[in-house]
Amino acid sequence: MRHHQNFIIGIYSGIVITVLSFSACKQKGDSEPVARAYDSYLYQADLNGIINPDISETDSANLINAYIEQWQRQKALVHHAQTNVKIDVKQIEKQIEEYRNSLIIYELEQALIKDQLDTLVTEEEISNYYIEHEDTFVLRRPIFKVSFIELNADAPELDRVKKWFASDELESRNLLLQYCKSYSTNYSLSDTSWYYLEEIAKKTPIKQIDENNYRNYEHIFQINENNKIYLIILHDSKFKDSRSPLDIERNNIRNLILNRRKIDLINREEKEILENARNNKKIEIYNQ
Repeated sequence: MRHHQNFIIGIYSGIVITVLSFSACKQKGDSEPVARAYDSYLYQADLNGIINPDISETDSANLINAYIEQWQRQKALVHHAQTNVKIDVKQIEKQIEEYRNSLIIYELEQALIKDQLDTLVTEEEISNYYIEHEDTFVLRRPIFKVSFIELNADAPELDRVKKWFASDELESRNLLLQYCKSYSTNYSLSDTSWYYLEEIAKKTPIKQIDENNYRNYEHIFQINENNKIYLIILHDSKFKDSRSPLDIERNNIRNLILNRRKIDLINREEKEILENARNNKKIEIYNQ
């Protein structure tokens, strides 16, 4: 049904364009047209703004030809519809008016959002929303906090690297960092962010770790694969159907708060506009 309505609206739009084009051709006087479709003419001035000056002559010609072909197609369909189809013009006009009004209201809403929406969302607001809607944020897949080091198979002093990797001492961490800068092809030593399993799997063969070991924290897992050595430490993990942590949901919550503000702003402004119109006797309901 919607497809049928869109088709009819397209035909009616074409009818309007046909009338305007016919009127325009009279205004353009003796200038030579570049195309014709029944009683409508397309002039060079109608093509202004279609071509980007930065594109090649070949691309410009193709673009113009495509525009002309689309213009003639529309005119031919409209002519055929006018000649062969019984068109309820009043119904089409009503639909176009409704569509036009929807576009105008949408522009009003976007202007309100641009000019009046408060986009500052504090950490306190995010935290409160997270607490108040705790049942909303549920994990659909596992997440992890992970450190890892990727090394070539012939990397030196592997035992010492493992010792540094397992240590929390500042000296060991500094030595490990210097080592990774020299020998590691990819590493992450102090990232405290949460990652989905699929994200870590793009960087490491973490899926080779058995799920039963996902809670074996601070243990160094060594995986040899494709002439590479991967050292992996799991610092934390959460599983499917458990509560999603705030760190992962922060941006989502911010967007939810902003969306709520948008709705409230639009509803508030619409109510005010209606009240002003009613108080000023600009809108009335007559007794039937």
